[in-house]
Amino acid sequence: MENHLLRVLRTHERLVSVALFAALLALSVLVAAVAGRDGVSNTSASDSAPDEPDDRAAISVDAVMHARGYVLSELDRGAFPGAALAIGVGELIEHLEEFGRIGWREAAAPVEARTTRYDLASVTKAVATTVAVLILADDGAIDLDDPVQPHLPEFEGVFKERITWRHLLSHTSGLPGGAVIRGETPTERVQRLLRTRTMGPGQMMTYTDLGFLVLWEAAQRVAGEPLEEFLERRDWKPLQMHSTAFSPGQDCEECAPTLRLSTGIPFRGQPNDLLARRLGGVTGNAGLFSTAADLARFTAMIAGGGVLDGVRILKPESVQELFTQQAGAGRRTLGWVAFCPGEGGDATIPCSRPIAFGHTGWAGTSLWVEREGGAWVVLLTNRSYDVRAEPRMDSLRESVFRAVAGGIVRDPAVDSDDAASSPGVE
Repeated sequence: MENHLLRVLRTHERLVSVALFAALLALSVLVAAVAGRDGVSNTSASDSAPDEPDDRAAISVDAVMHARGYVLSELDRGAFPGAALAIGVGELIEHLEEFGRIGWREAAAPVEARTTRYDLASVTKAVATTVAVLILADDGAIDLDDPVQPHLPEFEGVFKERITWRHLLSHTSGLPGGAVIRGETPTERVQRLLRTRTMGPGQMMTYTDLGFLVLWEAAQRVAGEPLEEFLERRDWKPLQMHSTAFSPGQDCEECAPTLRLSTGIPFRGQPNDLLARRLGGVTGNAGLFSTAADLARFTAMIAGGGVLDGVRILKPESVQELFTQQAGAGRRTLGWVAFCPGEGGDATIPCSRPIAFGHTGWAGTSLWVEREGGAWVVLLTNRSYDVRAEPRMDSLRESVFRAVAGGIVRDPAVDSDDAASSPGVE
């Protein structure tokens, strides 16, 4: 549920002092406790019990200060022109804030956490395609361990009759990471890509956009309607995600541009991803646009075990699949990935101690959810806007999430500055 004292700060104007900010945030945490707002653990296989005091949780003021400080540091360094940050625990949205502008020019509009739309890039896989497939599985329309081909006959070739929904979601289908895009129209290009050769499924993990193209096409056949309309009806509208849509178009003034073109015209409202763009902007690997406020509600739903404000989107068992590394898939879960900084960069090796699960997008977007504590972070930037900038997105994401996960206060009625005195967690 959304905190009634949620503060959206205009940091680019720098009109509010840090001391006042901390005091207001502390008051927000206190009032949330008095109102009895509960964080919901995503480790439960059943709905939460809101009357149990042990479930109450919040993020400390100190933790939020650390997290926003990391974002401000990168902003001041020129890593990106602006950003939007959402922080929460369980179903509780604790903090929503915007930073900077959508472009470097002084005339560029300031970022607004509730209205500025960001190109989610590959976060589309986690927020759209994966959720659509899991909803269909929850409905009993598909079995994740059944082959996809009966629903998509044109997906034919050696080994393809053995590829399951689970293989595709976990990047173990044997499809290559990329392919040459041929064809005159988006429809013809899709048909050609469906004929891409594959190795045997289940042999190794290869991150592939093509697998999510196949998932999108197959799920669309099962749903019996355009999958973006299915998602609008079953996910985004029930969650009140009113600013989430595929490829709003070049005229989208509230869209943060992902490229600064030499012509001076901002490249916005259409996917930066070439494959998604060549396929018409609506597909399973990229192309979704959304705001920090919308993604906060989505992520709170996941952290709440598939439910938000009494509206269930996913069964708890399906949510747990997002937090379960799949056999033979390295760090990949179903559509998501384990986050385990410090264990090396080889994603084919499973995490031994993942600190979170989620997804990132090349354009500078990410969302992460802690499985045990239920803390979560949404960080949206347009770091791809200027190729001359050198954003340190991996370290920024790690620093922000560690600050938040290390600042959970189990009794939010008492704001403990010591709860997040260090931005790290063990």
